[in-house]
Amino acid sequence: MPLVPHPLDRPRASLPLETAPLGEGGQGVITRVPGAERLVYKEYVAHWAPRVDAAALADLIDFGRSLPPAERALLDHCAWPLARVVHNGAVTGFLMPEVPADLRVPIGGKNRLIELQYLTHTPNWAWKHLHQPDIAGRVEIARRAVELIGFFHGRGLILGDISSRNLLWRPGAPYRVHLLDCDGTRRHGSAPVLPQAHSPDWNDPLQRASGPDLDTDRYKTALLVGRVLTREKHLRPGDELAPFGPLEERLLRPLAELWKRAAGPVGTRPTVQEWAAALEGRKRIAIPRPVVVRVPEPVLPLAPLGEPARGAGRSTVPAPGPAPARAGRAAVPAPQPLRRQVPKPAPRPAPTPAPKIALEKKPAVPLPAPPAAPSTAPAAGSLGGRVVASAAYADQRAGPQRVPISDAQVAALIDALGAGRGRLAVKALAAALGEPEGRVPLLVSAACRLLNADDEPVLRLIDDRRTVEMDPLLLREQFLEEEG
Repeated sequence: MPLVPHPLDRPRASLPLETAPLGEGGQGVITRVPGAERLVYKEYVAHWAPRVDAAALADLIDFGRSLPPAERALLDHCAWPLARVVHNGAVTGFLMPEVPADLRVPIGGKNRLIELQYLTHTPNWAWKHLHQPDIAGRVEIARRAVELIGFFHGRGLILGDISSRNLLWRPGAPYRVHLLDCDGTRRHGSAPVLPQAHSPDWNDPLQRASGPDLDTDRYKTALLVGRVLTREKHLRPGDELAPFGPLEERLLRPLAELWKRAAGPVGTRPTVQEWAAALEGRKRIAIPRPVVVRVPEPVLPLAPLGEPARGAGRSTVPAPGPAPARAGRAAVPAPQPLRRQVPKPAPRPAPTPAPKIALEKKPAVPLPAPPAAPSTAPAAGSLGGRVVASAAYADQRAGPQRVPISDAQVAALIDALGAGRGRLAVKALAAALGEPEGRVPLLVSAACRLLNADDEPVLRLIDDRRTVEMDPLLLREQFLEEEG
């Protein structure tokens, strides 16, 4: 397939590369590009170069450019692709920021990157003088790593190869981390630049044959936290979590609970947000959802798509009665206020009615018929129909907060976006749903509260709320796990 040019493409012949490379890995060789930009060039080795997905690499570059300035600063902690390098109509590699100097240290006679493995292994003679953080420092390093992973998860990206070789850390306060091999990152539902790899002993035993996914990232996040806190390079969920030093109870208990859950099946592993909260000592109160008989609720602010008037053909939900008395206490009626006896005033004479005036009756003007809308009952076999019928969706609906959108509206929204390959302009989506254009953002915002479980961006408004984007793969992963 011919290469589609990108505005930031750089010809390889234009790069003034240093003679000696900085390092090399399984997929490419890293060489410094002299100059004020402080860039390095990753050139894919001959075995991998023909397999590079040039469009996926351009998409990662555009992702970084599209971020607002405050978020773009987070990419300073990453070896993020900045521009493709091309030669003879093919991508040979890409440019990225050089790793900061304070993330390198002389070890064994060479200036080496300070990888996370120096926190998960017992020091040997070659690096016994490298600063080793105490348990508080280890918590801080793990927290910063988890926050960086969460930054990408919150924007629809999967890292894939999370390991002790792909994360660097600064040896001393203030601690910080740096992510390598960012060209291995991919969007949910999109192809990676190259087949995503995994580092030895950092594999997910339940990873699907199709490759790393969101749940794989969550499992590897657990490996990262557990191994950094314990300095045990082979530790896995299911083993005992014994921190390297004394840990406060407010941190130890929630971390131990998450570590235990990480050993569970796919779909039950802790999210990155849960790990971040536990490492910060923030409380996350899990509210058990009672088993209830599900009754369709009337939709209040938004009129359903083509449904009958509220209450027509639906079972009504009575208003909640007074709260029951607490167990073990007798219900005591509330004291009634004292009322003063006031004599009734004498009745007034009835007023004389005014004479009636005949008014001219105008013929009623018929209202225009509403626009045609999709059927209120989603097709059972459609993607939207399967989602709203799933147990995961029922759990979202059973939450304590009422969401002003009906199941039929959610299903119609999913199916319309699915037909548009996951992305539609608000105007086009309005036409597909038979809704006014100004009302579509309200529908999407309400649907986000149901579909974006665990803050994962299944559905979102982009381009200043002019476009709606849905991630079908992540939608299936979150709600239709049994179909995978």
